[in-house]
Amino acid sequence: MKRVILIVFILLSALSFSENSISNKEMESNYKISLGFMGGYGSSLYKVDESYTRYIPILGFEGENLYILGSEIGYRHKLNSKFTITGFSQLFGGVSLQGVGGAIGSTQLKNSDMEEGYKGISSRKTQTEVGIKLGYNTGFKNTILSGEVRGGQRGSTAKISALRAVVVTERLSIIPQMNFTLVDHNMVNYYFSVSEDEVNDPRNTKLDKAYNSDQLAYASGIGVTGNYQFTSEWSAFALAEIQYVADEIGNSPIVDERANYFMGVGLRYNF
Repeated sequence: MKRVILIVFILLSALSFSENSISNKEMESNYKISLGFMGGYGSSLYKVDESYTRYIPILGFEGENLYILGSEIGYRHKLNSKFTITGFSQLFGGVSLQGVGGAIGSTQLKNSDMEEGYKGISSRKTQTEVGIKLGYNTGFKNTILSGEVRGGQRGSTAKISALRAVVVTERLSIIPQMNFTLVDHNMVNYYFSVSEDEVNDPRNTKLDKAYNSDQLAYASGIGVTGNYQFTSEWSAFALAEIQYVADEIGNSPIVDERANYFMGVGLRYNF
């Protein structure tokens, strides 16, 4: 259940942020509730033994300043015509590497999900995080820049992002974006290190040495979201993303691929 909540949060955050960043679209109301459904397919960062097809419900609430998106609650304040600052808290954190669709998979991990030969590793849990975001409207062709820092008991991350909303028609918009994330050594160690005890566990037949990286790591990603508005309430969307992680993460023996992807389509109703 936590994994579903995490994926829902990722999708809601990306889709909501993208739509709110289109400066020439007016809000129909100060409050908005969204319900929808999405199906998606992608690869995983970890060496997990499962299907990667996702069928995901979508639920969110947005007010003039307050929002609740999945497991995140935040408050936005518009400083001026260019800058917006947001304070937030996320109950199930540890997913800051994610971009549009969560291409590299949740950093939460159950050892029972791992492939044979890796099932003796310790499970990686989520964390409660607090953070702050700063958004900047450049005024150049609907280009938005943003930066955020967030952290909890297992570590912290800092991320910068850029997106541009391209309004193709009155109904169709396309939003390409890119992001770059720094991950501190505490988070890298918790989610990607391998201890001697794990190597010596008889279930871990494919692990032959411990791994520990006491360094910063980075992840980068590019993605695109498309949205088609059938009516003022109904819309369809599609998204795709590729992300890449650095050596400090990619060299971990429990990491499968450094480059991962996600694709998805869905339908949403806005009240």
